[in-house]
Order: sequence, then structure tokens, then C-alpha cells
Amino acid sequence: MKMVERTIGAKMGTGGSSGATYLWSTVTHQLFPDLWAIRSQM
Repeated sequence: MKMVERTIGAKMGTGGSSGATYLWSTVTHQLFPDLWAIRSQM
């Protein structure tokens, strides 16, 4: 993620997103929470 932030910097992302700021906000968002829960049980 840090490499992407350094590459695109403060530039606006595609579709009008805020670029690196938007990507940072998605880092903590878990897709498929059931799979994450099962992962810790194995």
C-alpha cells in the first residue's frame, strides 16, 4: 500500500475517488467476514 501511495501520491483516483486516501480506507474493510472467521479456527 505504501508503494501505491508513493506512486500515485495525492492524485485523484479513477471514477473521482480520492486516490491513495480511498485505498487506505479500504485496507481495514474485510471482504467475506465468514472466511476470516473460519481461517482462525483451522
